[in-house]
Amino acid sequence: MKSMLFTLAVAVILLTCITPAQARTLENLEQIQRETRIIADVLRSSLRNELRKQMRITSVAAEFLPRQGVLVSINMNAPWLRINDGENAIEINGNVTLSEIPAMVENILADLHIDVDTYEPEAVAELRELRSEQREVRQQQRDLRKSLREQRRELVRAEESDEREEIEQQIGELERDLAAAEVHYGSLAQDIEMQYQELKDFRGGSSKPKQAFDNDWDQLMARNACDYGPTLKGLRNDNYLTFALRRNDTIHYYTYLMEHVSDCGQGDMRTERLAELAYRYSN
Repeated sequence: MKSMLFTLAVAVILLTCITPAQARTLENLEQIQRETRIIADVLRSSLRNELRKQMRITSVAAEFLPRQGVLVSINMNAPWLRINDGENAIEINGNVTLSEIPAMVENILADLHIDVDTYEPEAVAELRELRSEQREVRQQQRDLRKSLREQRRELVRAEESDEREEIEQQIGELERDLAAAEVHYGSLAQDIEMQYQELKDFRGGSSKPKQAFDNDWDQLMARNACDYGPTLKGLRNDNYLTFALRRNDTIHYYTYLMEHVSDCGQGDMRTERLAELAYRYSN
């Protein structure tokens, strides 16, 4: 009994002598948390736009892990919405939970907007510029032909040899300018035809969006890390930026050293090299 009391007394003394360790705090925690929210929002928009024909981004969340970096969790699913143009039918595919319904509605509205806007805005703008340039060249051809007709009439009226020689020289210059303008016009016509074909293919669904990556996830994630990772200014160079892509029961991880992310963002490293230096694993 005395032995037990002695042991308890020693334990109490030891406990009272131990000073609780002070919890470490981060001075820039608010900044990092604000930056993690920003990168989550940016990645959500970027990935939904880039993968809209292949995957559905159901949610994106980012969290800061002290002494480690930032973990961005990205949940994906198979496309929810398929539009059958032949029968004007809308089919919803995939397993949808109640928590995913808001994102689902958002994606449906986005898809409907895309279908209303039949062509790619960039392709339409390029075609408009080509058409405008073609009209300018066409007007230039008209002006040159008009000048040629006038000079040829003057040549018929000219009586002095010196005058005729000067007019012939002007006619030669106009003919060369007209030939160059015709070559330019023909080149523009070919470019316009190619652009029309691109628009036709896009409307028929045979072409892919310019930002599609054909499921090349390594390059896709490296590019997003390079483009948006540098916004995490509160992280140190020895911290990490990790993307966790979850689809069904599988998670694919892409981890980048912030020093490499910063170098890529500043243009000192190519995205291909950033992809090579990443840690990639799945579970």
